[in-house]
Amino acid sequence: MTGERRQAPPLPFGNMRFRVEIEGLPGSGAVEVILPEARIAARRRKGGAVLYGPLIVRRGLTVARDWYEWWDEARRAKRPPKRSVRVMLPDGDGADAAGWLLKDALPVAYSLSPLNALGNEPVIETMELSVGGFQALDSGRASGDRTNARRRASK
Repeated sequence: MTGERRQAPPLPFGNMRFRVEIEGLPGSGAVEVILPEARIAARRRKGGAVLYGPLIVRRGLTVARDWYEWWDEARRAKRPPKRSVRVMLPDGDGADAAGWLLKDALPVAYSLSPLNALGNEPVIETMELSVGGFQALDSGRASGDRTNARRRASK
C-alpha cells in the first residue's frame, strides 16, 4: 500500500425526502411521486424518438383545489395549459442536490382514494400527468437561483 486513502463512494439518496414544484401552482405537498419511464422508440437515421410514461403524483387531500382545477381545465379546454414539473432531492443540508424537470405536463387522470368509515387514513388525491420531456438535473442546475439565495442568506 502506498498510504493513499480511497474516497468512499457517495451514498445513494433516500426516497423519503423530495419536493415537487408545479409551474404556476402553490406548493404541492406531494407524499408520493412515480417518475415516468422513458423509452427510445424505433431508431431512425438521426436518432430515436423518446416515449414517456405517465408522471404520477399523490398528496393528502386538503381544501386546496388547484390540482382538481388544473385537471378540470385540461378536460374542458380546447388547448389545455401544459406546465413544467420539477421533482427535487435535497442533500443532508437541505440544499437541492439532484432532480428532474418534466416538461409539457398535462393532467390525464385525477382520482381520490376510497373513503372508509372504519379507517383512519388520510384521503389521498392522485394526479396522473402525460409529459413531453424528461431531463435529469445535476446539483448546479437543480438548485437554480433559489437554493443559491438560501445558501447566501444562511451565511
